[in-house]
Amino acid sequence: MTIDAVFKKIDRYLKKENIGPLVVDVQNSEDLDAVVTHYNLPQNEFICASDTRFCKADEFPDMASLMNFLGNETGNYFVQEVSSFFRLKGETELKQMLMEFLSMSSAGHVVIFTYQCNSFLTSIIRNDRRLDNRICVIDGVHADIPKLVFTAKDVNFCKTNAITCGIDKIAKLVESSAKGVIVIETGKNKSNFPSSLYSISEMIDPYEILCSKDSLTTHIPKAFASSEDWKYVLSEFQSYPSWKQLISAKVGNAHSLDIVISNYKNNRSDKRWLWFYFVGLKLFGSASDIYLNAVTKKTNSPEEFIRNLFRTLLDYEPTDQNFAFLYESRKTILNAIGNPIDEIVRYCKIVLSMEEKAIFYLTDNTLQEREMIFRILDKYGLEYDRTTLMETLANIYPSLHEYLLPYRFKNDLLNEYFQEYKYQKVINKIFPEFMEVVENQAVARDYNAILQPRSAVIESIDTLDAQTFFTDAMGVEYLGYIMSKCQSLHLMAKVHVCRSELPSITSRNKDFWDVLSTAQYPIITFNKLDKIKHHGEEGYDYSRADRKLPFHLIRELQLIDDLLENIKIDLASGTYKKAILVADHGASRLAVIHETENLVKMESNGQHSGRCCPKSDVDVKPDNATDADDFWALANYDRFKGSRKANVEVHGGATLEEVVVPIIELTYFAEAVEIRIMPVDATVTFSGTPEILVSFRKKAAIKIFSTQKLMDVSIQIDGHVYDAKAVDNNFYIVESMPEIRRAKTYEVDVYACGNKVASALPLRVKKESGSEKSIL
Repeated sequence: MTIDAVFKKIDRYLKKENIGPLVVDVQNSEDLDAVVTHYNLPQNEFICASDTRFCKADEFPDMASLMNFLGNETGNYFVQEVSSFFRLKGETELKQMLMEFLSMSSAGHVVIFTYQCNSFLTSIIRNDRRLDNRICVIDGVHADIPKLVFTAKDVNFCKTNAITCGIDKIAKLVESSAKGVIVIETGKNKSNFPSSLYSISEMIDPYEILCSKDSLTTHIPKAFASSEDWKYVLSEFQSYPSWKQLISAKVGNAHSLDIVISNYKNNRSDKRWLWFYFVGLKLFGSASDIYLNAVTKKTNSPEEFIRNLFRTLLDYEPTDQNFAFLYESRKTILNAIGNPIDEIVRYCKIVLSMEEKAIFYLTDNTLQEREMIFRILDKYGLEYDRTTLMETLANIYPSLHEYLLPYRFKNDLLNEYFQEYKYQKVINKIFPEFMEVVENQAVARDYNAILQPRSAVIESIDTLDAQTFFTDAMGVEYLGYIMSKCQSLHLMAKVHVCRSELPSITSRNKDFWDVLSTAQYPIITFNKLDKIKHHGEEGYDYSRADRKLPFHLIRELQLIDDLLENIKIDLASGTYKKAILVADHGASRLAVIHETENLVKMESNGQHSGRCCPKSDVDVKPDNATDADDFWALANYDRFKGSRKANVEVHGGATLEEVVVPIIELTYFAEAVEIRIMPVDATVTFSGTPEILVSFRKKAAIKIFSTQKLMDVSIQIDGHVYDAKAVDNNFYIVESMPEIRRAKTYEVDVYACGNKVASALPLRVKKESGSEKSIL
């Protein structure tokens, strides 16, 4: 029927008396709106099955209550939504409902609007032709019936779909302009409506909803988060409708996650930040960091992520071609996230399982790892090739490597002695051949001939505008470290190596005080090293079973760092023009770990951990002791009886490490020194690689130019060290380098007073013409 014909039929129906309900079937919302608009008059009342008087929230309408109302009320009633609700129940119940409405008695007129029920109504008429006159179907285009998606409350499925709360709203949306998919937040399940004529799917799980919103979600295991967490993510998708946008908003650029991890420290208490960061790595990876990608690949939950940042390196052999890059990347990342202490402790326990290879997996990021390096060196130190170990330490613990760097004393005994001493101190061992040197020097005491007393050196030092630091117990073992640090701080160090007075205790070695302390610059005491060495401050105690390793060296190097950095600040700011570091004595670690010591019995008890002893008239001087005025001072690793053994390091005796002391003059170079090398007879050039000629008769020689005047200039080339002679105008000449004979390009390091002022300067050595060979 046309809509006009239906209007006429409804009009005739409303004029009749004592007749049952009239059913009008419409095919689309436009025709339904047209009929409703036409009859929206004061004498007519429109009723929806979803009205609150007949239907509770998220429930099916109470049809008995609706039919009871219509059966007892007079007037004209137009009823909507009934058939659209019963589509949920299925065809059988829908037909049964239609039959019940057509069969009911009503006090007034009741027009029932059905929606696309033509086939069902036709079936009813076929069974009872008497009802044909009370059913009319408006011709029209069938609108698409929407699909239904049931989802949980507050899941926020998608802004682009029609969303309603509760199944009580379904019919109104179906009979309106809703198209495609209607999302219903409901406590009902699809199983509640097994015969539904609607296509119903369920999106109750927020994870599944996220999968439908962004297919990248399928790459994230559901177990990565709880249902509540997924619900939170889904809510965030309302503002950031893709993983790329959401990750970028929550943690930073999704395609720069290797850089973004530096934000971890500021968000470490925010579990969601870490979760989003980890998910970002799972989805987008790291464009440039293969270590992060390796960690992500093996990690199955955010909780494992930090742990695997520590441990993934253990999956690779130190010989792997990518190991160095992986190591550096891991070290940078762990510093960026603040090196969580719990994971550090666990990692240090696990890394021990790598045995002698463990050292390659440690860094100097934390105290715990630095101490573990010393544990590994104690256990496996004798198994490492020394050159390889130095290369390894340069990478994993640069400060310890710098401590082990040689200082050129220009004396073979001192050069060899202190290199061996430092190495043994680090690996916590004493070599038998070194003990032979110690015992020999205990008698020979060659340092008396090699070195001037400190008092003689002090007199030659210029104290104008100089601040002196009394560096208690800072022996010459630290000179390699100090020189390396001075280079990075742009400090020029002029070192005087001398000997202290015996016994090597502070009270006998303060002769410099009156000379170097001035009214303007009174001496500043730096005694933190001595307090650690001699008094075991800060918890260092060799008597404890768990502290028998040289852990104190970690702190000592830090203290020297602090001292030099503060001096650099003062020099750069003009507080003074020069700093002077002067030590009273050194100290011996090996005398402490020398467990097989002899206890020397004298009339008086030993003092200073048995390293010296007051003289007595009845004493006979031991061969390994030296006469120190009113004291005997032991020059080997024995100990006088009557004194408690030292816990960390000891002084008071006459070993080289106790007696040989430095005086260091520090000045600041505001600008880096520029160095050029050239043939002896050439002028300065600032481009290209200089070339020199050598032959059987002509030894290699070079000239050095410096933009600043230097003292005590030397070079190192191909493992050989040569001194340079100063000429005029900042030029220095190395007159002969007999070992440099091969034709090739060498690298030259230049030193001034032991300070490296230029590194790896290229020098090409060529042979003179072949005529020489023919002569020979």
